[in-house]
Amino acid sequence: MPRTTSNPGPTARHYRKNAASRKKHVADNSPGGKYAHSKEYKRKHAEARASLKIPKGSKIDASKQSDGSYKKEHQKSNRGRGGAKKR
Repeated sequence: MPRTTSNPGPTARHYRKNAASRKKHVADNSPGGKYAHSKEYKRKHAEARASLKIPKGSKIDASKQSDGSYKKEHQKSNRGRGGAKKR
């Protein structure tokens, strides 16, 4: 726990009083990614990117389709739609 002060500011007072809010704040500001993908998932996705000849750092995604195949798609349209989440 961080050091305490006798005269905390408004943000510190808020997090001291609201345990649920403090828990979320700690989780949001902790290191680590948003999603924890398995090594198998990452390997399959890397293979799909390679087969579609998508260069590293490209703004093109390997978008997974409902039939299980992958296609090239701009990040903006794929992620804006929610990708696989909205299918």
